[in-house]
Amino acid sequence: MFAGYGGASFGLRKANIDFECIGYSEIDKYAIRCFEQNFPNTKNYGDCKSINPNDLPDFDLLTGGFPCQAFSTAGKMKGEADARGTLFYDIIRIAEIKKPKYILLENVKGLTTKKFKPTFKKILSELNRIGYNVFWKVLNSKNFGIPQNRERVWFVCFRKDIDKFFNFQFPTPQPLKIFVKDILEKEVNEKYSLSKKGLELLKRNLRHRNETLIDKSISSTLKARDYKDGGKRVLLIGSLQKNAGIMKNLSPSINVGSDIPTLISEKTRDVGTAINIAQKIANKENKPIQLDLMHLKSGEIRPLSTYIPQNFDIHRCLQSGEPKEILILPNKEEQTIRRLTPKECFRLMGFLDDEINLDGLSDTQKYKLAGNGWDINLASKIFKKMFEK
Repeated sequence: MFAGYGGASFGLRKANIDFECIGYSEIDKYAIRCFEQNFPNTKNYGDCKSINPNDLPDFDLLTGGFPCQAFSTAGKMKGEADARGTLFYDIIRIAEIKKPKYILLENVKGLTTKKFKPTFKKILSELNRIGYNVFWKVLNSKNFGIPQNRERVWFVCFRKDIDKFFNFQFPTPQPLKIFVKDILEKEVNEKYSLSKKGLELLKRNLRHRNETLIDKSISSTLKARDYKDGGKRVLLIGSLQKNAGIMKNLSPSINVGSDIPTLISEKTRDVGTAINIAQKIANKENKPIQLDLMHLKSGEIRPLSTYIPQNFDIHRCLQSGEPKEILILPNKEEQTIRRLTPKECFRLMGFLDDEINLDGLSDTQKYKLAGNGWDINLASKIFKKMFEK
């Protein structure tokens, strides 16, 4: 259910578990195209709300990364007030009648927070009511072999008559051996790179955005975190161009190398300053640096550490749509700045051997699929634990 590009099927395949998929449920036409060209001749039962469980053949395993936007910080966090937050009940409706031996579900970490505690407890109680022992845990992809900071809650469910001992153990975390630099393509189409003209356009667009949001007579709400670790809030009056001297004074105060963690106390609203610092760090550390465009576009003055991740080896969580960051690649002679390619995004979802057919899909469609999918590497490890002898 909610099959996307087929993360569960890819996970089973990666785990070397023999299986037959009796059908899937998906409504996004591009996800359907991707699923069908990777797992041909599999029946799509369409919208889960319209599925009659009695029309389904018997099956042993039900999987579902039920829509997470309702519980995600990337969405509106409306929970069950969002129609997408109620689709879990279609899982219950089907499982209660078909009674598969196993269920594997996934959602964003936000579902486990205090705000959604009633919904979370309802999920557990409903699975228990229809006859399943439930094991749940928040797992991060970076702890299981993929250099992405992707936290998801996983629900492993066994039908009670086959799980008498209640002793399932989730996979054990392991040291990361593959880093962002290892998943980058060696030859990349120029369309993913920022030319000097493109870089100036980016600076100009962000500068205009910043002036619009910051050049005002009323301060945004002060937050306790604005003063964390002794950091001071910087108030810019007028345009950033008028405050160029302030911006220039920020960069020299940073000792690239030993003082990288202290970036949290530095403030900047100038994309040029952030890019220059990122380039220095990339060259010093000899590894790509991510620069977060979402924070640069925001209306708040933020510390540089929110623009430049301190753990440069691990990519931040992929989200649906075009990457919200640019890569600053190590280059002693000139700046090399580009976006992640779709293939790199899928490598960050566990497709380290590019073992997915993405033919016929635009970059926009590929980015969306990657951000909405399962980390098939982590899914494979969970499946191995579920079905180990």
